[in-house]
Amino acid sequence: MTDFKENAGIAATFTEMGRLLELSADEPARVRAFLRVADILLTSAESVGVLAREGRLRALPGISAAAERIILEWLETGRVEQLERLRLRVPETVLDLLEVEVLTPAQVRTLSLECGIASADQLREACLAGRIADMDGFGVEIESHILQSLHSLDERQGRHRINLASAEAERMLGHLRASGTVMESSVAGRVRRCRELVEKVVLVASADTPHAAVSAFLATPGSGEATYRLHSSARIRMESGIPAVLHVTQPERFVPSLVHHTGSRGHHTMLRYHAERRGLRLTSSQLLRAGGEPVPCRDEEALYRAVGLPWIPPELRENTGEFDVRKTPRLVEPADLRGVVHCHTTWSDGRDTLADMARTARELGYHYLAVTDHSQSADYANGLNRARVLKQHAEIDRLNASLAPFRVLKGIEAEIRVNGTLDYDDDTLGLFDVVVVSIHTDTDMSRREATRRVIRALEQPRAMILAHPTGRVLLSRPGYLLDMDAVADAAAANNVAVEINANPSRLDLDWRHLRRARDRGVKFVIGPDAHQTAGLWNMPFGVGIARKGWLTPDDILNCKPAGDFLKCLRKG
Repeated sequence: MTDFKENAGIAATFTEMGRLLELSADEPARVRAFLRVADILLTSAESVGVLAREGRLRALPGISAAAERIILEWLETGRVEQLERLRLRVPETVLDLLEVEVLTPAQVRTLSLECGIASADQLREACLAGRIADMDGFGVEIESHILQSLHSLDERQGRHRINLASAEAERMLGHLRASGTVMESSVAGRVRRCRELVEKVVLVASADTPHAAVSAFLATPGSGEATYRLHSSARIRMESGIPAVLHVTQPERFVPSLVHHTGSRGHHTMLRYHAERRGLRLTSSQLLRAGGEPVPCRDEEALYRAVGLPWIPPELRENTGEFDVRKTPRLVEPADLRGVVHCHTTWSDGRDTLADMARTARELGYHYLAVTDHSQSADYANGLNRARVLKQHAEIDRLNASLAPFRVLKGIEAEIRVNGTLDYDDDTLGLFDVVVVSIHTDTDMSRREATRRVIRALEQPRAMILAHPTGRVLLSRPGYLLDMDAVADAAAANNVAVEINANPSRLDLDWRHLRRARDRGVKFVIGPDAHQTAGLWNMPFGVGIARKGWLTPDDILNCKPAGDFLKCLRKG
């Protein structure tokens, strides 16, 4: 009987080699040869392992001597040196660009080699910044089609929002630890890197008896049928629809395995390169010296030191400049946040009262809460006219008297009109401690129209915080396009902070824009956009995005006490 998993594994190696060659050089004959071998292996009625043991690999039509050597190397070592050399020439994440339907291999090669775009994420960033439209052979229309294809790719790949995947990961990890079958264990993959969308939950564990840990994993409450089960790994699909994978390794291999399965692929490729520069070899489960002896790694920091690098936090492992850092940055953490900014109550479209929101925020350890219900033109959200604003402020005064030293700040989420003005007069806006501005209506705009509208709003004297800047809703709405450099410059010039919306359906501003905006002088707030008390628990997801954007506590205004926070929002 054919070992289809083994055949598929070797076929995947040939496929990847072919695609990497297609992107790195113009060698169509070799590309076709590699892809043909992959097809042969996938359709073979016999196991390549059996054929190799019996010396019959060349009996398969189309298997050359060179292909035979690659297959034997894979069977003997689990790796192919030629593939690893190709991976160093072309980051593996570039392969993701071939999944973007509107791009040809030639265009992908141009984007990769000439523009340095090495992943679908970087391509998205370039499109959002308008750089693709300015390139020869592309233009505005292709840029728009690329963004649509990237959005469709997210949906096709069965991605899930981080809050759902994170909850499943923690629940599964808790069950695994309670089973007593594992020694060390951790969430890995995109969840650990705090990516906004996740294809699967990845867990890594060490155990003396891997099969027992695998059995415990398969018995997780809410798990469906196993997609596969091996001695030290398994994959299941949870009843929630999220796939989950467990990798179990020997205790001494836990740290390299955790680093490998945390990813990203581009990060790990560069990590292997740094290891090789020091005469070491990094595999999926070991760091080895030239003679094959393992380098002991007590923790991840030790592994990074061994290859000559400072500790790189998981959120930064996207191959977006982290290897240029000489010292580990002090990234913002959930405990750094002093206050909550941007939430809604029953005064507008929230589900819980102002008092409930305030008390919950206090119970969670925050020192202040900026209530920002919707403004008067938001009739779809029960927006507040001036008379209702004054009544709400009277309630806030009573709450502050009873909750002190906790403080409720008087805020509003003012609508940005089509012409960029706000929907209250300056006198009414002057009643608020915090003025958040955002767009909810008339969102069918070109990049130029959207940018002009937002910048005009930032120039309004009372504007303090730009909320969910692009209006995106993950897996539902891509949001409107902005010239983010121009918006960042306007925000810095007008002392307007930019929100990192912590609602897992938004996570807007996108982390790919944060570092560049910070370097242009922008300050940020992290806001949950909470419409009920449960939404206040979303703040850590915003922190995760801020960490991915390399932000420190000094970059986040609501890491400051209430008085200092308000001083930073004042203009002039």
